[in-house]
Amino acid sequence: MNILMVLSTKVFPPDGRVEREARSLIGDGHRIFLMARRGPGQPAEETVDGVHVIRVPLPFQRRKAIADFIYFFFQRYFIFFHILRTCRKHRIQALHVHDLCYALATTLAGKLLRVPVVFDMHEHYTAMLKMSFKAKVYRKFKPFAFILLSLLRIEERIACRWARKVIVVADEHIGRIEGLGVARDNIVVVTNTEDVDYFRAFEIDESLLHKWDEDFVILYVGGFSPHRGLETAIGAMPVVLEKLPNARLLLVGDGVIRRELEQLVRELGLAERVTFTGHEPFRIIPTYIRLSSVCLIPHISTPHIETTMPNKIFQFMMLGKPVVVSNTRPMMRIVNGADCGLIFKERDVQSLAETIIALADDNLRQRLGENGKRAVEDRYNWQETVKALLNLYQ
Repeated sequence: MNILMVLSTKVFPPDGRVEREARSLIGDGHRIFLMARRGPGQPAEETVDGVHVIRVPLPFQRRKAIADFIYFFFQRYFIFFHILRTCRKHRIQALHVHDLCYALATTLAGKLLRVPVVFDMHEHYTAMLKMSFKAKVYRKFKPFAFILLSLLRIEERIACRWARKVIVVADEHIGRIEGLGVARDNIVVVTNTEDVDYFRAFEIDESLLHKWDEDFVILYVGGFSPHRGLETAIGAMPVVLEKLPNARLLLVGDGVIRRELEQLVRELGLAERVTFTGHEPFRIIPTYIRLSSVCLIPHISTPHIETTMPNKIFQFMMLGKPVVVSNTRPMMRIVNGADCGLIFKERDVQSLAETIIALADDNLRQRLGENGKRAVEDRYNWQETVKALLNLYQ
C-alpha cells in the first residue's frame, strides 16, 4: 500500500515516533511517503531510511512571529493542495496525518479523493497549546489564543469524524475521543514505547559516561515548557542536598522556559548542583541514562499530560533505571503496574524531594530498575506495540 504521512510543522528527520512507525510499515511491505516542513539546507525531496520525504517550505522562517502567524492562520490550510498533488502523482492509497494542525486539510483531501485517512493524535494538542501560551516568550500571542484554540477545537471534531481510524498514545485518551463522536472500534491505541533494538544499538560515549561518577545524578531528558514541571524539580534540590550533598540535577534538553529556569537556579544558589546541557542528539541519550542514578519525569497534571504517554519513561525502564514520576494517570498506571519507580505529588517540592531521597537506597534502586527492564522486555516495547498499527493497515 502507498501511504502518505503528513507531519505538522516539524522537519524530518528527526521525529522518533514517526520514524518508528515508518520503519515498521516499510518492514511490513508498505511504501511510505512523508510530507513535512522544509528546514534550512534540506532538499525539496529525498529518501531517508526508505521514506520518500516531500518537503514544503514555510515562509518567513527567520522571523518566528510572522512564520507562526502565517502557519497557523494560512499555510496549514494550503497544505491541502500539496496533499492532492502528491496523492495523484504517487497513487496514494491511504493518508496518515500526524497531530492536529494538518488534520482538517488531510481528512478533506481524503474525502475528495475517496482515500481512507488515519488521524494519529500524538497528544491532546489544544490542551498542550493552551498551556504553551503561559510561557513568557509566547505571551505576546495571547490576543490570538482564543481564536486559534477555537478554530483547532472545531477542526479536531470534524477531523475525528471524517477519519477512518484515530490513533491515541494512551488508554486515558480514549474517553475524550469518544466524546468527539468517534466510535470505540475506530480508536486504536499505539503507545509511545521505544524500539528496543534500535535504542540499544547506539554506541555509549565512554568519556561522558564517567563525567559525574562521584555524583548522585537525577536525570531529566526532554523539552523545557510550562507543563513539564521543571520548576518543581529545581525547587526540590535544596531539600535533596541536605540529605544527599552529592546530588546533581542534570537537565538534558532545551525549550521556551530555559531562561526562567536558569534564573530560578541562580536565585536558589544551585549553580554548582544543577547542570543544563542544552539540546543533545538522540544517539547520546542512552549514555545520559546509563550515567544517571534515577530518572525523573516531573510533569504537572493538565488535560494534555493526563492523556499522553512520554516515550522517555520506556527508555529509562529499558536501561534498568528507577523512575520518579508525578501522580498523573498514564505514568502512574505504568509505574504501579511494573513496580519500576516511585510516585510523588505533582507540583509538590517536598514530596518530590522525599521521593528522591528514598531512592538513595541502592537495593531499592536496583530492584525497581530490574522490574522496569523486565516490563519493557515483556510488554512495553515497540515490537509489541506496533502490532496494533500493522493490524490497522492489514
